[in-house]
Amino acid sequence: MIPAALRQFFVKHDIAACRLVAAVSGGVDSTALLLGLAELRDNGFVVTAAHVNHHLRGEESDADEAFVRELAERLGIELRVADGTLDATAVRDRGIEAAAREVRYARLAAIRDDAGARFTATAHQKNDQAETVLMRLVSGGGIAALRGIHPVRDDGFIRPLLEVTRDEIEAFLRERGVVPRVDRSNADPRFLRNRVRTIVRDLGAVDNLVAIADQARQQWPVLERSIDDADRTHAAPSAGETLFHSLPGDAWLVQALLLRHIRRLDPAARDVSARDLERIAAELPRVRRISVTKTLELVRTGGDIILRSMPAAPENVAFEVGLTPEAPAFIPELGVSMHVSRATASETTRQLIQLPGGGAPAFTVRNRRPGDRFQPLGLAGPKKLKDFLIDRKIAAEVRDRLPLLLWNDDIVWIPGVEVSERFKVTSPQGVLYEVWLEGPGAAEDERDRSRLLG
Repeated sequence: MIPAALRQFFVKHDIAACRLVAAVSGGVDSTALLLGLAELRDNGFVVTAAHVNHHLRGEESDADEAFVRELAERLGIELRVADGTLDATAVRDRGIEAAAREVRYARLAAIRDDAGARFTATAHQKNDQAETVLMRLVSGGGIAALRGIHPVRDDGFIRPLLEVTRDEIEAFLRERGVVPRVDRSNADPRFLRNRVRTIVRDLGAVDNLVAIADQARQQWPVLERSIDDADRTHAAPSAGETLFHSLPGDAWLVQALLLRHIRRLDPAARDVSARDLERIAAELPRVRRISVTKTLELVRTGGDIILRSMPAAPENVAFEVGLTPEAPAFIPELGVSMHVSRATASETTRQLIQLPGGGAPAFTVRNRRPGDRFQPLGLAGPKKLKDFLIDRKIAAEVRDRLPLLLWNDDIVWIPGVEVSERFKVTSPQGVLYEVWLEGPGAAEDERDRSRLLG
């Protein structure tokens, strides 16, 4: 069963007998992978097992390592173990799953190079492929994302079990009398992958979802040739940036070209969805400066648009100033003044607000503080301000310098970004106020304020 699937994979992808590193966690899939590869040694394959211990589950993680050591010894296979302790900053910035994946792949690649092996085999299987496709559909991935898990990657990682189901793998282990380790975190519903796994299983949708990935991979070379042509015509890439001296006429090509260079300049970027690309592409004709990922921005220089790494964040400033219709608030740290004045809906093009219950117009202008919350338009309740600004792709170096308008400790307005649901105009006949920024440090167009501050 599994050995036959492995032989078929190597024939299909024209991989001759060679030295391989098998990534083994001790779970169901990787245990089956190592057992199957062990049975291929008669066909000339030389197998080294590799285990990365992240130490995330204390004694359970150590027990996983001990299981892999015993299994490799019983099979007569060399084992190399690497420490996969995670960096706290990476976990905070990218999440525990992404941080662990980055460390694990780096350690596995190092083991492969040290062992003189050609490939590193991981145990992704057919159910994993289906789950990946559904996750990317849910998160707004485009056609490229729907290709799912690649059987053979350019960096030497291969997935020889990708056409084998989880049921087939479990049956194979039962036949061999092997009981693998169980990672309890795989049942934790806090992780998206685990929730998706349950949905795929309940729907019985594995084959249909895998078919989508197969079709996307088959169609992608045709689309990629169009992107290549657009790249040569419109883009001038360099080591640290990409200059777009023009843009394709097709909206999809614009988005695909952007994504290609986002991935080139920031390979770790995972926060750009198809909807994000659509929004960014729509803003390109009038863009001055816009945050694209946590590390990249688009800026206009003359007639050109440049995708580049963000400059180092300026030193944080702290400010807090009172504001009334009679006394505008000057913010020397930004070189701007914020004004508020009585208004009617028919007489202004500035930002209008309405105070709940017609409260007194005494405001505060300050920059953000830890724990700030904001209720976006259309949302039933508030959310963390930090999360809101990240969702809106507001550049990191801008966030601490945004002048927030507050009333009774509630954030009313974020210039250039959004007015709060609580303070939107619900009755044009009510008491309304207009607010705006003014001064040499203010943007000409307040809609661009969030891009230009800093």
